[in-house]
Amino acid sequence: MRLRRGFAALFAALTVMTAGAAFAHPPTDINAVWNKDNGTLTVTAAHQVNDRTKHYVMTLVVKEGSKQLQMKKYTEQQSNEGFSDTIPLSGVKPGTQLTVELTCNIMGTAEKTITVQ
Repeated sequence: MRLRRGFAALFAALTVMTAGAAFAHPPTDINAVWNKDNGTLTVTAAHQVNDRTKHYVMTLVVKEGSKQLQMKKYTEQQSNEGFSDTIPLSGVKPGTQLTVELTCNIMGTAEKTITVQ
């Protein structure tokens, strides 16, 4: 009897953990806009969640080629609908290719590459 309860508890725990992962998803529709006047990059993405403090975009990384220019970590998302942030970047010249990578705290990464004008 005790063994049966143990299996039932294990099955219930695995079901709950698997269900949580099933609802996790990476950000989508990343938009990155360079503002040359003030040297900032504004990044937005769709990432709809039920609770922005438990499921959110955890990191934003900006790279030029393999060189990391900026990394920010977050502990929650600005809204339940999506992610948004503006970051300063110095020394970025026209023609530079920037890659933005967003990572969900539960599961998934998405990226977008733009060429600075």
